[in-house]
Amino acid sequence: MDSSKKDDVSRRNFLSTTLMGVGLVASYGVTTFYAANFIAPEDKKKIYRSLYVAPEKSVPVGKSIDFEDLKGRKIAITNTGDGFKALSTSCTHLGCQVHWENEKNAFYCPCHEGYFDSDGNVTKGPPPAPLAKYDVEIIDGNIFVKVEEVYNAIS
Repeated sequence: MDSSKKDDVSRRNFLSTTLMGVGLVASYGVTTFYAANFIAPEDKKKIYRSLYVAPEKSVPVGKSIDFEDLKGRKIAITNTGDGFKALSTSCTHLGCQVHWENEKNAFYCPCHEGYFDSDGNVTKGPPPAPLAKYDVEIIDGNIFVKVEEVYNAIS
């Protein structure tokens, strides 16, 4: 009779230990899932807004004006004669401010002698990548630049 009690107890111990182990593994899995989503959240769809810059007439061919987007980034809007282009003025090397040099038909970064063509592509110097580009729209003779919407992460 004693051996059957030992078998019952060991079966109960086995069953309870197994169920506790399964519960522990499940809780670690759930915790890992939420921790991974917290550390690297899914990319939310970006929302863009067209911001008014200036009247089209105020930027003659070959000239450029600076504009600041909703995040405070500076953007240069250039009239190439074939249309308007909007490029970031932050150099991709170390973030120095580039400016348009009309006589060289290029954007120039004074920090390390970097040059970018009118399309923002690197033509000389250490910058590793082209300048960021923005879409430009002309609506009723006014220049608009499409920029990423700033949103409150809490809402």
